[in-house]
Amino acid sequence: MMCCLENLGVSKMEKVQENSKGVITTDLIFLDSDLDNQEEAIQHIVDTAEFVGYVEDADTLFQAVMKREDEVPTAIGYDIAIPHGKTEAVLKPFIAFLRVKQPFQWAKENEEMVRLVFLIGVPQNSESKMHLKFISQLSKKLLDDDFRNKLLKETDKHKIYEHLSSIEI
Repeated sequence: MMCCLENLGVSKMEKVQENSKGVITTDLIFLDSDLDNQEEAIQHIVDTAEFVGYVEDADTLFQAVMKREDEVPTAIGYDIAIPHGKTEAVLKPFIAFLRVKQPFQWAKENEEMVRLVFLIGVPQNSESKMHLKFISQLSKKLLDDDFRNKLLKETDKHKIYEHLSSIEI
């Protein structure tokens, strides 16, 4: 699909500017996925981020995220992981949300189970601390049982978008 858009003279960056409304978008909200491991979850998100125009090269972002995971796994408790990558492959900052049907073990190094994944992509040249602000604000929101339950049970991705958009970054 991207090759067709580029043949029409529409760059990935133009597509992002036309379709995005900030760093959270319904295009990158995935509900009740059957994915059952860290690599598949991350790959699915970065591939979609490339398809919708937030990422120039999904493989580069995947490698950056996995390198970060190898250093310190990003599962934070509450069945949540917040993997993130900062690379030149990211055209525009984004936050993706993935909810799986069944919790799975996030990393081999620990037994932390994950059901909710927030993947954050940030351009390499960005001075933005958006990913750090989001992690901080999300951590505060996760103390609220009602907020967590909405993320776990809501079936409408537009309502999930509204909940996530309420996080100040």
